[in-house]
Amino acid sequence: MTKNADIKKIVEEVGQDKIWRPLYDFESNKLSKGVGHDIDGIDPEFTDLDFTGKTVCDLGCNLGHFTFYAHERGAKTVVGYDMEPKVITGAKKLAALYSIEDVEFETCNFASEPATRTFDMGMLIDILGKINISEGYLIPILKGLESRSESEMLLTFRPLYLVERHFGMPEADFLKMYPQAKIEKGFFNLLDFAKGLFSENWEVTYLSKELPNDEQYKRTVHFIKKD
Repeated sequence: MTKNADIKKIVEEVGQDKIWRPLYDFESNKLSKGVGHDIDGIDPEFTDLDFTGKTVCDLGCNLGHFTFYAHERGAKTVVGYDMEPKVITGAKKLAALYSIEDVEFETCNFASEPATRTFDMGMLIDILGKINISEGYLIPILKGLESRSESEMLLTFRPLYLVERHFGMPEADFLKMYPQAKIEKGFFNLLDFAKGLFSENWEVTYLSKELPNDEQYKRTVHFIKKD
């Protein structure tokens, strides 16, 4: 079986509905368009980050798009975590096809399972969104990232949400779920919430420099551990 046939089989085994990022074969043919939105792209500033020699975990890694990216940018070791066993199996097969070493994949619900190891940098890329926030997982997800990150945390998320429109609930119900949240003119500021949650031990050292007109565009945020 050729490598192109192997990667096509991975797509079939995982399922198109489980693949977040576009996936191509070895001849640049698109095998999966990915179910993520185009606006979930990464800001240009993301490419300025230094991964050289660092240990990195990629939480919610899916098929390892950013796991492989961190490796390509010089990370010493990268571990991708995802709660979908089929996805993790597919990611492992992709790593083997790409002949990538120093990359691991593990099935893990990082929002509920305690950390078994820590890393220089933890990444949470395009994971936070309307569904997991409205279901009450915002703080467990952020704490799951923090518990695995020793020095740096890299996140992308949409900074503002209209509570009733995006979460489908009255503001009072949202505040019962997240008492520490602040809502102004119907908007919940996720960026301020994350900064407040991490304020004791972390400093925000990097934010997207320009906000596009599209309010749904996800922004890149970089935290560094305080001395």
